[in-house]
Amino acid sequence: MNSQQLVTATYNNIRKRLILILVFSIICAIALAILAFKSGIKYTSNAVIFPLTNSESTSSSSSVLSALTGRFDMGKNFTEENSVNIIDLAQSRTISEEVARTVVPAMDKKTIGRILFEEFNKNKFFFQKSPQINTDDSSLAIWAASEQLRPNLSAIITKNNSFLINYTGKSPELVKVISYTYIDKISSYYIAIKREKSRQDFEFATRKADSLRSVLNAKDKNLIGMDNKTLFTNTDRLQFKVPVENVILDKQMIRSQYADAVANQQNAAYKLQRATPVIKVLDKPDPPYDTSSRSPILFGIGGFIGGFAFLSFLLSLPVLFKFSREEFRKLIYGTEPS
Repeated sequence: MNSQQLVTATYNNIRKRLILILVFSIICAIALAILAFKSGIKYTSNAVIFPLTNSESTSSSSSVLSALTGRFDMGKNFTEENSVNIIDLAQSRTISEEVARTVVPAMDKKTIGRILFEEFNKNKFFFQKSPQINTDDSSLAIWAASEQLRPNLSAIITKNNSFLINYTGKSPELVKVISYTYIDKISSYYIAIKREKSRQDFEFATRKADSLRSVLNAKDKNLIGMDNKTLFTNTDRLQFKVPVENVILDKQMIRSQYADAVANQQNAAYKLQRATPVIKVLDKPDPPYDTSSRSPILFGIGGFIGGFAFLSFLLSLPVLFKFSREEFRKLIYGTEPS
C-alpha cells in the first residue's frame, strides 16, 4: 500500500462513517457551547495600594519598592531585620483563610467561605461533584482559601512601584466584598509584622525604665528611713556616714542608668512610629470591573472541528495500522508482503 492508496482508503473509511462522525461532532459542539454559556461572565477587580512611611529608606521610588517587597538590607539576618514581602503575604494561605472566615453582614451574616461554597454548588457543571467536606466555618474557610480564593487572586508590583491586587469572580457584589476584605487583611498583617520588632523593643525599654524607677524610689525610701533613725545621733560618725554615702552613690549610678533607659524608651517609641506604615488605597476595587467570558459560538465551532478530527482519526487507526505494518515488513524484508 503506497501513500496514494493510504489516502484513498482513509477517505473512503471516513465517508462510510460520515454520519456517525457528524453526529459526534455536533454533540461535542453542543457540549462545549453549553460549557461556555454556563461558565458565565467573570469580573476582575483592580486595586492599587501604596505604603506611606516615615523611614529614610523610602525617600526614593526604588526604596518604596524595597519597603513593599522587603528586599532592602538583604545582608541582614532574620534577627536584624523584620522585612516582609507583601506579595508573598497577599498570596499566603493564612491571609486567604482569614478572608474566608470574614462574616459579611450584608449577605445574611454568612462567612465568605460559606458564600463561595454555596455559589460553587449552585453553578457547578453536571459532571462536577460537590466537595465532600464538613460544613462548619473552619472547614469551609480552608476549602475556600485553597480552591476559590487563592487561584483567583493575583498580586504584582507595578512599574510605578505600587502594589496591584486583582481578584476574579462571577458575582460583582462578591468580587467587591472579597477585594476590600483582602486589602483590609493584607494591610493589617503587613502593619503588624513591620512594627512587631519595634514594638518589642519599646516594651522592653519601658519595662527597663519602670524597673529602674522603682529601684530609685526604693533608694529614696531607704535614705529617708536612715535619716529618721539618726535624728539625735552624730551623723559624722563612720557607722552612719558610710552607709548613707553608699546609698547615695548607688542612687547616682541608678539615676544615670534610668536616664539612659528613658532615652532608649523615647528612641524606641520614635522607631515604633517610624516603622508603622500607613496603607493608602489609590485605586479602590469598585465597579465597573474588567469582564471576560467564553464565546459559545467559538467553543461550538472548536468542539465541532475537534470532534470531527478526533473521531476521524480514531476510525482511521485500523487503516493506518495496516499501512504501518506493511511498511515495516517492506523495510525488514525488502519486498511487499504477499
